Amino acid sequence: MALKVKYIIFVIILLALGLPAIQAALNIFPEKPLHGDFEKKDMPALAAQGWFSGDYQAKLDPWLEQHIGFHNGLVRMHNQMDYSIYHKPNAEGVIRGKNGQLYESDYIRAWTGKDFVGEELLDRKLRQFRFLQQHLKEEFNTDLVLVLEPGKASIYPEDIPERYTKAEEGKTNYEYMAGRAQELGINLIDLNAYFLKIKDSTSYPLFPLQGTHWSEFAMWYAADSLLSYIEATRGIQLPEVIKEGTEYSMKLRSTDYDVGVTLNLLFELQHGEMPYPKYHFREDSTHQKPNVLAIADSYYWNFFNTRIPKNLFNNEAFWYFYKKVYPDTYYGDKNVEDLDLAAEVEKQDIIFFMTTERFMYMIDRGFVDDLISIYGVQYSRNELTRYKTSIINLGTWFVKVLDKAEQKGVSPGEMLERDARYLLWQTDPEQYYSIFGPGAIIQNIRDTEDWFNNIKKSAEEKNISVDERLMNEAMYIMENEHPEALAKYNRIEQIMANIRADSSWHAHILEKATHYYMTEEEMVRADAEYVFWLESKKH
Repeated sequence: MALKVKYIIFVIILLALGLPAIQAALNIFPEKPLHGDFEKKDMPALAAQGWFSGDYQAKLDPWLEQHIGFHNGLVRMHNQMDYSIYHKPNAEGVIRGKNGQLYESDYIRAWTGKDFVGEELLDRKLRQFRFLQQHLKEEFNTDLVLVLEPGKASIYPEDIPERYTKAEEGKTNYEYMAGRAQELGINLIDLNAYFLKIKDSTSYPLFPLQGTHWSEFAMWYAADSLLSYIEATRGIQLPEVIKEGTEYSMKLRSTDYDVGVTLNLLFELQHGEMPYPKYHFREDSTHQKPNVLAIADSYYWNFFNTRIPKNLFNNEAFWYFYKKVYPDTYYGDKNVEDLDLAAEVEKQDIIFFMTTERFMYMIDRGFVDDLISIYGVQYSRNELTRYKTSIINLGTWFVKVLDKAEQKGVSPGEMLERDARYLLWQTDPEQYYSIFGPGAIIQNIRDTEDWFNNIKKSAEEKNISVDERLMNEAMYIMENEHPEALAKYNRIEQIMANIRADSSWHAHILEKATHYYMTEEEMVRADAEYVFWLESKKH
């Protein structure tokens, strides 16, 4: 009898050991898929060289781990234990706050101001936005509107873990943009401020506990704001959205549990019921449908999926992150770069440029840069700004900028300027030196410890100041390695001096600067570069 029990136990153990392999081969028990971004591993090809080098085994291990039977269930079990026992969410970029609140880390980063790109770049982009607003209205009767969407960290900061510290006032991208946009007279819908104002008076949360986007319920507050703005600005009456009532459900829909699913737990997290408005559309001959373009992030999906654009607008134009074109992409990939940008912009009645606090470090995602290249003043600084835009739009690079800024003890804005200048120097050194002249070489010397030490030693030997020795070294390099760039730099500097010395010319420059929302320095340089270009055409 005892022997039979041992055999039974032995068979059970064998079955337990073999069951994952059986499941992997036959998929007897269906498993829920895991949520999130996962790199699918391909089975490596077996070859003698890879076998003996160990490369095959190294690639096979992650494939086996991903394809083992009950893999998804085991992952969920592990995640559930970590979350329930240690309060640890096993999802990249997810932070567990107080009272069961879940945040995405980038929203908290924005709230702390750690991704603040600096006043110089934000101010420049906003001034360009203001010029474009004016130009598009005057020339094409198109209203360009900046919409600052809410962010969960700003709306519910009380539940953020205490290890995170709020930035000082005005030192987040949102706070600076909101304040400066108002000063400049930019068409602004500040939904973040609006949500803060109403958050304590609403019956249900504006952001679900386990969601990162505004709730389906809260989206209607935003929708009412956008639609009312269109009617007031264009002087029209849109087709009506008729509210039929509200359905309450414990089963969360759409994005109301979008962070919770990324945790890949065995059991859904506890939450209250959420409201889901029911509605239909009505139109008659008195209603008008404008052309509306939304350049927006994922917050717009709730709005888009209600079919509001389809029923209230003359079009459904949605440029997702200023990249994908919807609804066209449903029928085959279509990108903004495939479009005639000027033609698309000029046919719109309203253009909403929308961004949430998480992505405000990206500012315009290149939209302003592209329109300035069509309608604005062209000069060398635009190219440097484009490089900054490229860096901040590439998230991995921007993270490196933030890390380097912290290591070197400088602001992210200053580090971004350095990286953009480095890109320009690599791409077009002659253009770089024609803009920054010997000063660029002097800065490079100061940033290179051995070189700078040699300069200081040489200055002492020659009995001259370090600044004089730095200038001598920089001019020697410019004259011998970049003579044309030096000549251009000197001539533009001379023209700029001439502009400032000529009262009528200078007054004209100031007038143009006001029209284009440029600083005096920007406009003086732009005019000087234009004069230099005219001179070079004569030779």
